Amino acid sequence: MAASDLAALADVKTWLAGSSGIGSTDDALLSRLITDVSGAITAYLGRPSLTPRTLTERLDGSGRSRLFLSHYPVLEIGSLAIDNLAVPAAATPAAGAPHPFGYLLEPWNGLPPGRPQALDLFALSFRRGRQNVAASYAAGYAVEAEAVAVPAAPGPYNVSAAAPFGPWASDFGVTYAGGTGLTAVIGSPGAGQYDVSGGVYGFAAADAGATVLISYGFIPAAIDNACIEWVAERYRYRTRIGQSAQTVAGQQTASYNLKDIPDFIRASLDPYRSVVAG
Repeated sequence: MAASDLAALADVKTWLAGSSGIGSTDDALLSRLITDVSGAITAYLGRPSLTPRTLTERLDGSGRSRLFLSHYPVLEIGSLAIDNLAVPAAATPAAGAPHPFGYLLEPWNGLPPGRPQALDLFALSFRRGRQNVAASYAAGYAVEAEAVAVPAAPGPYNVSAAAPFGPWASDFGVTYAGGTGLTAVIGSPGAGQYDVSGGVYGFAAADAGATVLISYGFIPAAIDNACIEWVAERYRYRTRIGQSAQTVAGQQTASYNLKDIPDFIRASLDPYRSVVAG
C-alpha cells in the first residue's frame, strides 16, 4: 500500500464482491488502481496531503490584520514571521484583560470537511509586501488527544484508535495525560515508548493502566468511500471498454457512465476541495 493511498485493498475487494472477497488474482491490478485513483482525487481536491504534515509557505502581506493559510484544517502554527521578524502567539482574549499582542489561529472544530481558518494579528498587521509573510504550520485531518487507557497486566498492552471520522492513516504522537510525550519505536516498546501499526498502538508493561492521549491522521470517510467506489468502477470498466450501453439477449439494455469522474463520486469529493478565502 502506497503512503498516498486513500483506500485499503481489502476494503475495495469487499466492495466489489462482498465479505467473501474476490481472491488474490487481481491484487496487483487493484493496488495500482488504488494508487492511481488516489492521485487523481488528491489532484482534484487541490490538496498536497490529507493527513497531517508540516508546511512552510510565503504569502503576500495585505496590510490587513487577517489572512488565510493555503491549506486546512490547520492544527497548529509552528512559526510566523513578517519581514523576517518573528511574531509570537497571542494569549486568548479575555474580558477585562489587556489587548493581546501577536497572532491567534481560529481553531478547527475537529469535524470534516472543515473550512479555511482565520489567522489574526493583534496590535500589528500583515505589512504590505511580496512574499514577506512566512508561516510554518501543521495541517491535515487529525484526531488529537484521544484519551485511551493502556490495558492492565497481564496484557497485551495494545489499544486501537477509535477513528470516528474515517480510517486511521498516520501517527501524530502520543503523550501521557499529564502532557509528557512518549517516544515512537518500531517493535518491543519500553517504558515511555510505543509502537503503532494500522491504528493499533502498543505499549510496554511498565505503562499498564496508564491513561495516554493519542493523536493520529485519518482519511475522511467520504473520501475513503469515494476512492473505493471509483476504483471499483475503473476495475469493472475493463470488461466494457468504450461501451456506453449494452443489450442483453435482445431485451434488456444496460447503460454505462463514461464521465471522467462519476457524478456520485464528484458529489462526495466536492465539499473537500481546497478553497482559500480572500
